[in-house]
Amino acid sequence: MSQATPMGASKEHVTVLGRMLQVGADRADDEETVLRKVLVLLGALLIVPLALLWGVGYWFAGAHLAATIPWVYAAVSITSIAAFARHHSFRWLANSQLVLYLILPFALMWILGGFKGGSVVCLWALFAPLAALLLFGPGVAAPWLVVFLALVAASVAAPDVWSRPPNAVSSGFVDSFFVLNVGGVTTVAFALLSGFKGRREGLLASARGLVHRYLSADVAATLLADPSRLQLGGELCEATVFFADLRGFTSFSESVRPDVAVGLLNQYFTLAVPAIVAEGGTPIGFAGDEIMAIFNAPKRCQDHAMRAARAALEVQARIEQTADSIAAPRFGIGINTGLVLVGNVGSRDFWSFTAIGDTTNLAARLQALARPGDVVVGPETARAIAGSARLSPLGPVPIRGRSEPAEAFRLDGLLAVPRVPDPQSRPGLV
Repeated sequence: MSQATPMGASKEHVTVLGRMLQVGADRADDEETVLRKVLVLLGALLIVPLALLWGVGYWFAGAHLAATIPWVYAAVSITSIAAFARHHSFRWLANSQLVLYLILPFALMWILGGFKGGSVVCLWALFAPLAALLLFGPGVAAPWLVVFLALVAASVAAPDVWSRPPNAVSSGFVDSFFVLNVGGVTTVAFALLSGFKGRREGLLASARGLVHRYLSADVAATLLADPSRLQLGGELCEATVFFADLRGFTSFSESVRPDVAVGLLNQYFTLAVPAIVAEGGTPIGFAGDEIMAIFNAPKRCQDHAMRAARAALEVQARIEQTADSIAAPRFGIGINTGLVLVGNVGSRDFWSFTAIGDTTNLAARLQALARPGDVVVGPETARAIAGSARLSPLGPVPIRGRSEPAEAFRLDGLLAVPRVPDPQSRPGLV
């Protein structure tokens, strides 16, 4: 588990700190558990040195009994961490630290003579409900807060207990430690909250990065902006569906090692996907050597059929420039335009963002008709781009699974037509 390097810290210090924060680490820990362990250990590493210094201060001020309280905290805290390193029980470590946070500051304050004589050292007990809140949430933190407030009330209600403090110190010492207690609590609290927030933001950034690796930028942005859309179902809309499948890849895979085959796939996908995205398309799936993309969802574009056609020709051009031989695999591409349901499809526990409908089915069948290097489009796509494209009719072709043949056209090229500006963005269709 890597740790950020504090400004000005040496590599040796960072290494030591990193190792200390790895105490009790377990490979089975999820990110949330790692975050909680780091928070508890960081709190102990910040407070233990201060407790030792506080004890030294009280000892030299003549409050020997009071000096033992912070030293007891340091000793018990270190012991609990050592035990945690062996048995890895996080809840035991957290609860032991919370008890120390809550009880010992009040014990020290009572020994010193109450709020004034103890320089309000009970402020350190605030770390019990605060840490419980960060670690376990409001439900667990509430009882710790109640106990803290009860101890404060008890300290106020029984002033006679402090009338003859056994460890009274000078007024100057009291004032100095008042400043130190307030400043120490504030500094440690700030450090813990900063560490928690930084680590949490790191986890969120990792999650966003992971989402963007598995979903297109448009789909990822839609889902991350509104988590309520993370549910099954979708919305009907007109879209252009794009399928590209590598012809000859199966025979190519038979003659090379799997890593070589995957390397070629990744190379081709690296060329194809940016061409699709550049035209406003949304890649939504890779199945073996096949790419599926949609245009006009979730990002709207009026000329989605034309954009899909431009993307298809650009993909073919890029592959042609890269293919190292005539026999190298080429994409066969099928495009179809029509009504689809765009959204999340799957089971309750696992789903994917896709486009479903007869339009999608026909696009897949047209792709199967396309020869290596060809782009075949359906009748609605042909109608949408007819004035700006060179199309060769393939006639009514039988389509597997359909009762009637479908008109199909080979896309031979496009005329120079300016792109239609994108409309204002609107919520994604999920």
